[in-house]
Amino acid sequence: MNAEEASLLWNRKDEVDQIGGPAAHRQLALKHLKLKTVIKESHASPVHQLMFNYTNESMQNLFATVGKDQATVYDDLHMGDFIAVVVNFTNQKTEQTMGGDLHACTWVNASQVTKHPHGDALLAVAGSDHNISLISIVEARVVSLFQGHSKAVVDLAAPSDCPGLLVSLSMDGNIRLWHASHQECAASYSSDALSLAVSPDGSHFVTGGKKGALHMYQIPDQCWGPMPPDGIEAQTSPEREQLNLECSTSGKHTEGIDCMVPSCSVGGGLSLRCRFGATPDGTYICVGNTTGDVYVYNTSDGNRMTHVAPIKVSAPVRACGLSPDCRHLLAVVGNGFIFRFEYRRPNAQAFDKENMDANMVESDDADD
Repeated sequence: MNAEEASLLWNRKDEVDQIGGPAAHRQLALKHLKLKTVIKESHASPVHQLMFNYTNESMQNLFATVGKDQATVYDDLHMGDFIAVVVNFTNQKTEQTMGGDLHACTWVNASQVTKHPHGDALLAVAGSDHNISLISIVEARVVSLFQGHSKAVVDLAAPSDCPGLLVSLSMDGNIRLWHASHQECAASYSSDALSLAVSPDGSHFVTGGKKGALHMYQIPDQCWGPMPPDGIEAQTSPEREQLNLECSTSGKHTEGIDCMVPSCSVGGGLSLRCRFGATPDGTYICVGNTTGDVYVYNTSDGNRMTHVAPIKVSAPVRACGLSPDCRHLLAVVGNGFIFRFEYRRPNAQAFDKENMDANMVESDDADD
């Protein structure tokens, strides 16, 4: 940590204490987000995914993007008000891979997997290439290559609390489970799903299908640890539970679910779907629309917390992300643009009034 960041963190701690704790400060931060940083990625193409690293509390400063044939990892915290590029990966053709565009990424829990004394962050990326590349942020290179799919990989997911586990979905009709400690498939499922999401504890994952069906699969316990000597038998007809997704207009949802943590499709297929983000505790979600507007909602009551928009750009928001403290809201819009909306403390008079109003509400609740 540098001196500038140490000073900022000290000032932020005082402000959090003054406003009444982390929860109250997150609400204040969401009310005072201002556009401060714009990044244009060199590939000048739509960014398909943006994801913060929530697998390790000490590495939540990292976020990653994938667009065209590139994956880029940024530091959102340790350079003060600036964003720093940590790693840039280009999916070029090699002896082992075909290269090509990247459509999905996810952070893999590196604890109990990495051998680095100070830990590591692992990013899995995939796309039109049938392979999945696992990138070490410490080494800035691909450390594992998962091979087994026969068509493009359209989605990746990993449980934040389960070391090494990775789930992939491909257009070949297969869902595969992998473990970062080896490069073999731990389990395989046949599916016509379009999207997937995995529970934080790694106990199950959920898929979204072409006709609006949701299915939940239990993850075998064997997938959590080292690979048995004889491997794990592929499961082509596993037990699954169907989940009902109600629709307010027709009662039953029948449209294709092309995003699980994502939101909507605006045409152009899976590569142009819109993904939304969430804080690690699930309290807030952020989502964009087709004209560049970005919204943050409270998941407990559905209330909209804030609405922001980029300047001079009117294009679909392909992905969003929120920092854990809600001080930074990121959105990818148009051809390679990343907009960062940052919390800016209101002037002293307004700050004191908001703080006083918040305390009055708390006092009224206590009297009741």
